[in-house]
Amino acid sequence: MRRYILLLILFYNLNIFSQGKNFKNNLILFDFSLQKPLSDLSQNFGNNSSIGLGFLQNKNDFLSVFDVNFMFGNNVKDSNILQLISTENGYLINASGELDEVLLYQRGVNSHVMFGKSFRFEKDNLTGIYLYGGIGYMQHKIRLEHNRTSLPQIEGNYIYGYDKFTNGLSTKVCLDYMYFDKKNSVKFHIGTEFINAFTTIKRKYNFSTMEKFDQSLNLDQLMGIRFGIIIPINRNNESKFHYY
Repeated sequence: MRRYILLLILFYNLNIFSQGKNFKNNLILFDFSLQKPLSDLSQNFGNNSSIGLGFLQNKNDFLSVFDVNFMFGNNVKDSNILQLISTENGYLINASGELDEVLLYQRGVNSHVMFGKSFRFEKDNLTGIYLYGGIGYMQHKIRLEHNRTSLPQIEGNYIYGYDKFTNGLSTKVCLDYMYFDKKNSVKFHIGTEFINAFTTIKRKYNFSTMEKFDQSLNLDQLMGIRFGIIIPINRNNESKFHYY
């Protein structure tokens, strides 16, 4: 009889331990990044910024992440891409015969599916180190922007000779510190990211040099520092994890 009682007590304790260990939390991440281009990407652009939206699921400290990020900047290194169609002062003549200035910007998108692990400092709190990485897609191009009337030289299909539209597969690794306050609603994350993309330019002909684009494989890399806010979207673990 004592054996059965001991087995019941042991089973009860194991069941409690199992229930305490199993959990699942869904989080929305909003972040802003400052990024430095490396390798081939640094030949076309300087430092840029990025804003992103991500979904993170933490199930028993194993992470599943999906994110989408919009990259933007005004550090375009090839400032002479319109030199063959511009005046000596760098202006274009628009359809009304007026001088028009064209501004160059960097624009891009990257999106990744990632997996990883969280290393929490306390068993009843989500604060800790989050490490995850995975595979996805990245694209970037030069945006040509002007403020006045029509510029037929860079409109329609002509824009494809100047924007250097490039895309390809990429990988991404993130190391974040995520903080969840036990007493109030403060929730934020800060960390680093590294994107490694294998891309090719998708345009055929370079109008600024009057020759075909080099469509060989490029190695485009970004190293970034990012920070943002965290929004929990499930409430099933409020009594266990202090993040509300």
